[in-house]
Amino acid sequence: MSHALIALVIFAVTLSASLFLISRSILLANRLGLLDQPGEKRVHKRPVPRAGGPGMMLAFVLGVALSFSFDILRFTIEIERILLLIAGSVFVALVVFYDDVVGIAPKPKLLLQVIAALIVVLPRLRGEAHGIVIEQFNIPFGDAVTLPLAVAIAFTIFWIVGMMNTLNWIDGLDGLAGTVTLVGCLILFIHTYFWPRHDPQFTISILPLALGAAVLGFLVFNWHPAKIIMGDSGAMFLGFALAIISIIGGAKIATALLALGLPILDVAWVILARTARRRSPGTRDLGHLHHRLLELGWSQPRIVLFVGGVSTVLGLLALLLPTRELKLLAIGGAGLVVLATVVALAVRAPEKNESSQPH
Repeated sequence: MSHALIALVIFAVTLSASLFLISRSILLANRLGLLDQPGEKRVHKRPVPRAGGPGMMLAFVLGVALSFSFDILRFTIEIERILLLIAGSVFVALVVFYDDVVGIAPKPKLLLQVIAALIVVLPRLRGEAHGIVIEQFNIPFGDAVTLPLAVAIAFTIFWIVGMMNTLNWIDGLDGLAGTVTLVGCLILFIHTYFWPRHDPQFTISILPLALGAAVLGFLVFNWHPAKIIMGDSGAMFLGFALAIISIIGGAKIATALLALGLPILDVAWVILARTARRRSPGTRDLGHLHHRLLELGWSQPRIVLFVGGVSTVLGLLALLLPTRELKLLAIGGAGLVVLATVVALAVRAPEKNESSQPH
């Protein structure tokens, strides 16, 4: 069977599984009362099932597991890393789902994120195991930089936890976090399926393919007006999976940074703004870019399509720009544009009162 046909089968099966699991999750959440209630810091006006995380995770795991039924060559180190990705994904989606049901304080939740990162990182300390660690990265001018193991582990944990919180914090509108993730998966799939041309990484490309299919099945029900939201478990699972997929099979950190540049820069701006006002970075407010646009009268679908469109353009730049120097300039240029946009919106739409809830 050709690689293209294998990819098509995996995509179709994962998408079908996601559609089924999310539809069942809606019924189960309504029956059990697992609903996200409207509030001052919520944009939805009616109770919405808050249970999308486990369904997306299970569909993703099914898609990855299905790939092992095909006769495709995988190296041992790759299999071990995929197993670590699955273990961490299950941990995040199911343990953080407890937060969606019962509630967890911000500091214990941060500890859970670090534990999830340690699941995939710490096996690197064992001589016979291959953990997932960013030990080397390219710099714009010069050769690649190799990090000492301790620094590499700390940097990797920061990357994983940062991605988990980025997806969680931008999950403020119907379809927004899912669309951003879908764009990231598309860019990473293209990067690993088609590039580099002399050494395509088909088995690695299956990971963003399966994740994208799982997200697409969720978006069918999450598009405005949403019939279900992903909750913290879903957002953190997506952030965790994207962070790991961008590392496995050769670091694609620059590609992920550009594809997710807009939400990452938005989160960075919000953290700086809250810190400057001597407030906790975890304070919930309406200071995110999507909230500003909503206050200016943009509809939720328009905002989601705008953010998704910008992410797509930046992701394509990551694929098409020929040198690291140009990619760095693109990241810097995108940062300046986002900064100017957020500052302008902050002046036009002053923030409302904050609460102590995270986001």
